[in-house]
Amino acid sequence: MHPHWDHTCRGQPFKMGSAATVEFQVMEGNVIGRPTFCGAAQVSVEALLGDPTASESLCASTCGGVLTGPVMDLELCLSNEVTGRVFVQALLVSRQPGEAQAGLRPLTRVDPSRFDAKVERLGVSGGSAAFFKLCLAEPTAARPVDYFIGKDLSHAEDEVNFYEEALSLRLGSSLGPLLGYTLEYAGVLSCSEEAPSEDEKHSELLVMRNLRCGCSKLRLLDIKIGQKTAQAGWQGKSRAAALRQSLVDGITNSSCEGFRLEGFDGRPPALESMDPLLDIGMTGNAKMAKKALRVMLQRMTAAEMLVHFWDVHQEPVDVDNAGLEGTLCATEVAELVAHEVVRQLAGLCVACRRSPVPQKWIGSSVGLGFDCGRLPSRATGEEEVRRATKVHTFDWGRSELNTMDKHMLLSEKDQHDRGEFWRYYMGGVDRLAWEAARAYKHRFGCTTRWSIITFKLCDFDSMSENDFIGRLTVPVEETPETTADLSTKDGNHVVGDYGFRGSATLTYSITWRPYPGTSRLVGSWRVHLKRAQHLPRQDKMQLRTTSDPMCEITACAEAGGLLCHRQVSSVKVRNLDPEWEEFFDLPIAAEPDNLEAALEGAAVGLASGSVADIFPPEKMPLWQKEGLVPRLSGSKTPSRWSSWTEANSDTEALEKGLDSWRSRLDVASATVDAYGLE
Repeated sequence: MHPHWDHTCRGQPFKMGSAATVEFQVMEGNVIGRPTFCGAAQVSVEALLGDPTASESLCASTCGGVLTGPVMDLELCLSNEVTGRVFVQALLVSRQPGEAQAGLRPLTRVDPSRFDAKVERLGVSGGSAAFFKLCLAEPTAARPVDYFIGKDLSHAEDEVNFYEEALSLRLGSSLGPLLGYTLEYAGVLSCSEEAPSEDEKHSELLVMRNLRCGCSKLRLLDIKIGQKTAQAGWQGKSRAAALRQSLVDGITNSSCEGFRLEGFDGRPPALESMDPLLDIGMTGNAKMAKKALRVMLQRMTAAEMLVHFWDVHQEPVDVDNAGLEGTLCATEVAELVAHEVVRQLAGLCVACRRSPVPQKWIGSSVGLGFDCGRLPSRATGEEEVRRATKVHTFDWGRSELNTMDKHMLLSEKDQHDRGEFWRYYMGGVDRLAWEAARAYKHRFGCTTRWSIITFKLCDFDSMSENDFIGRLTVPVEETPETTADLSTKDGNHVVGDYGFRGSATLTYSITWRPYPGTSRLVGSWRVHLKRAQHLPRQDKMQLRTTSDPMCEITACAEAGGLLCHRQVSSVKVRNLDPEWEEFFDLPIAAEPDNLEAALEGAAVGLASGSVADIFPPEKMPLWQKEGLVPRLSGSKTPSRWSSWTEANSDTEALEKGLDSWRSRLDVASATVDAYGLE
């Protein structure tokens, strides 16, 4: 009960006469749950420094210097009760503006005249760091007024040194291609914050690229990379905190695919309708809903994550047929975004392999984003969409930027440690890029015709697997509004309320929608999901007489190898006769090698040979998985599709595809002109 820390905190700016105080809080770390508060002590900075004359003299000096304060014995108090004592000592260091702390790089200072004098607080994103709205004083077409954003430096001091090193190494360095994926960093800005009171608040901000610049509505995935996202003793991480983080790693997608979804801005309406607290009836608790949503996102597989990321069937509002000549439709935008994401993620995989030394990037993220708020004109649409599609690496609070010089000074143990964590990082990025390429192939890779569609109705459960209600399998062809009975897994009719309400039915229609000749897509089959009726109740365990139905639509194509593409509808809460009125597109590509073009655009040779077997479908017909029929041909066999049942792809097929993907990346990264260099 007598801990000895001997810990030096990171320095904070200080001016004499500011009447600043310091609070010391002592916590007991717990493996599960938040730390237990043991007590706190407050003291003024001037009291910590001791002799005020010496402090004022040092602050006025232009030569720099150090003043060591006395060791102070402070009482820890909890609810007006003394719970212990803490011994602290202050150190005052005089530095010139722009001079960094010992061992850190000098800070790049941003000229305040480049921005408006006052900045506006935007709030908190993720952790405790506040963000600020910055307005360029002289915006240009290349750099609009909101091109940069400010991040509170007092909560980003672990990141600033990383950005400063990256700034010096970004150009003319072997790390340049890899650092090209980091957010653009301009330096540190000293400014005044607009405050409700008359007192001005002076702040120092990390100035970096604003991802929301130019977007009507940004849809952004924050994907934390690595199967291990914390290490005890690294960058101030305690053993208790590291153990808690390892538990999170173990129960989320980090342990399965090497990354997890930490945040999802601009969620599509279908995902918004999936209330993570629906089963326990706490729909009005915003705080609990936020925590439950985070858990739901963290447990999402990449395939499910990308289904929602590229979901544009409700947002943005699609253009009608008459407007197609002048405006890109939502499906065309999604195809361009997906193509660009695949190209950039594959380039990131290659850039990681071309790093001269392994990096230790713990808990850092890859961000994928695009503007889902509007549809661009057809004349400039492709260039505009590609330019607005974002693939960036960020969140460097617990990361180290390693160089060859640094690496050679490390011990053999530390070098091995860097190599271990770099393998975690590259493994996560490789899998993410592979999943994006696979999703692109199965959604936008069909060049002839889709064979069948299966409507699978489920009762959405937030705390467990969704309950199967019924399904309907139909061919992809012009179909007027049709009402058909739903079937069970055994092929029997689904009935509602033990048959008292009759058979459960689904109403749908299918039409062909051609696109202009300049489009990358020939057109799409539009599936109109209208309604379902007489559904059975599934929420009996919650003592309810209703269901929360949603529809999962899976399309399959046979030509050129099996393609399976899945989309989901919104959830209709407590409704046995849901009305959806939602449209889903099954696109037909104009060219067969769009995926190969994206891969080749990332690195020469990455698309060499056939890529057909590298990306197996997420779902596949059970008859093909079990080998009940010969390999698919171009002809449709009605008997097979009439009893179509889906199953997850073989683990062996997935591992084989991933191994082949990694081998291709290894070869491409060794190519001299992988980045177009001679």
